[in-house]
Amino acid sequence: MANLDENNIDEQLRLLQIKMQDLKFDYERYFAKDLKLEPVRKREDIDRILVKFSQMHFIKASQKFTYENIISKFVALKRYWDNRSKMLELSKIKKEEGMPVKSNDHNNRMEKEQYRDVYDEYLKLISLRSPSLKPLSYNALKATLETKRAQLVAQYNCKDIEFKVDFENSKLKFKAVPKY
Repeated sequence: MANLDENNIDEQLRLLQIKMQDLKFDYERYFAKDLKLEPVRKREDIDRILVKFSQMHFIKASQKFTYENIISKFVALKRYWDNRSKMLELSKIKKEEGMPVKSNDHNNRMEKEQYRDVYDEYLKLISLRSPSLKPLSYNALKATLETKRAQLVAQYNCKDIEFKVDFENSKLKFKAVPKY
């Protein structure tokens, strides 16, 4: 894979994105109980491909950007799948033991993990786009997002708010997506 030409790299990156979409679809089917087994083999294949790409030199900056974007998405998806799998296992164990399943514990845990994910993405964007910018601490960012979450839930009359970090017009922006 180290001696790929420019067009072949673009094509391989495109195929990798298609494989990730396919894996994402399979995981949704798995969580919806349409698939009996977790698509671990496909996940491992994508991991291997990403390792191969990490060892090569990209010809164009756009290729490197696409590769880093793919990695970022894949890491986020893996976290999501792992967390969701853990929650499913935990609820199965509690049901087998006759214990009530508390959705509030699940929501609190998912909320904390979302703050961590947003903070990780925030740090990544700062290091890539504005290395001279001094980042907020995790606790400061979390406190700000918690305050905003409460305000926005009341404003939009929704169940929850999902935060995303983006870089637009040379500025770092936090976006809130209402969940109904």
